[in-house]
Amino acid sequence: MRDESWRGVRAFALFDLVVTGLLAVPLLSEHVLALLLSGFGVLGSPSQWLPFSTLTLVFCNLAGVLGVLWNGLRWLHPQPLIVRMDQWGRVAVAAVLAFYLCVKAAPVVLWLFVVTELAGAFVAWKTLRRVPG
Repeated sequence: MRDESWRGVRAFALFDLVVTGLLAVPLLSEHVLALLLSGFGVLGSPSQWLPFSTLTLVFCNLAGVLGVLWNGLRWLHPQPLIVRMDQWGRVAVAAVLAFYLCVKAAPVVLWLFVVTELAGAFVAWKTLRRVPG
């Protein structure tokens, strides 16, 4: 379905597909994760995060694979039910990140991800208001 009404949803899906694709690749994910957590070097050197534990990387890769599947589906075949589920999933992810930021002193760069998750949820909400079904 290449309907123009899904353009914003598909743009978020493509961005997420690229990021989760990078996190799905074992030899690449460690460096991408360090780059993200360092705020692309703005909040310190990415190498300060290295090395990650094996278990951290296993879960990063598994989450990346699942993300590729989900984001690929949203990009290729956006449908109201899928977009609605993604909308609420984004709100849940933003809440989880906010919890770790406020309660567990997670890296401040994660606020950027809270904002992007809520922005994606808003785009989904606006799109679903215009699309029948």
